[in-house]
Amino acid sequence: MRAVTDPLAYRDFYYPLNVFMHILTHEEGGVDYLHYGLFESAGESIAAAQERSTELLLARLPLPPARILEVGVGLATTLQRLTQLGYDAVGITPDEKQIAAIRGRYGDEVRVACERFESFAGDGRYDVVVLQESSQYIEAGALFAKAAELTSRLIVLDEFALQPVAHEGALHSLDRFLRAASDQGFALAEDLDLSARAAPTIDYFLQRIPRYRDLLMRDIGLTAEQVDGLVTSGEAYRDFYRRGVYGYRLLQFAR
Repeated sequence: MRAVTDPLAYRDFYYPLNVFMHILTHEEGGVDYLHYGLFESAGESIAAAQERSTELLLARLPLPPARILEVGVGLATTLQRLTQLGYDAVGITPDEKQIAAIRGRYGDEVRVACERFESFAGDGRYDVVVLQESSQYIEAGALFAKAAELTSRLIVLDEFALQPVAHEGALHSLDRFLRAASDQGFALAEDLDLSARAAPTIDYFLQRIPRYRDLLMRDIGLTAEQVDGLVTSGEAYRDFYRRGVYGYRLLQFAR
């Protein structure tokens, strides 16, 4: 069963995350994940597509009770699953609102801390560090420098710029990301291009934002300009995927 989320619990989440959560709550009955789905067929539910992304990640982990650090836990659905499977799992996020939502949902069932990865001390080394759509918020050099202190293996699922992009807020360059890994002694062990399967997530929200225009303005407090801006920016984002400027990858690194 998907977790039902009270709109009041996420209306103060960072924009546009609160928008996506509002749409998912109305469309799907709840919000489990904050990451892209990986679609296999037209008309497939986003819940199934998001679960497929999690399964892809789980298939690459060592057996329990391996020590796992999840960086950027979202709503901690994956962290809770890792814990139930018997992993020695801990998660971190610098977002206090997400921490509060996790505590409300899982209490003390999961181990989670409000910390930035760059300054995370940890309590020893981890068998794997996982970054599912969180690496884009961390400067690549700092990311791999900290990773070298904590682990010999990383799994990253995220979006990257595959071509030069000259505008504010552009995604990390994949080339620079790979160079930063190499500088810290991490070798690329797997590079799986998931762009075509992830891109329908953008279409999912583009199709629904206009439909929920009035609700977004009433419940979240968006202005008409913000709603229109989301559609415009989403169309440009989708075009970047179509032209191969942006892409979505699963990367594994070993040191």
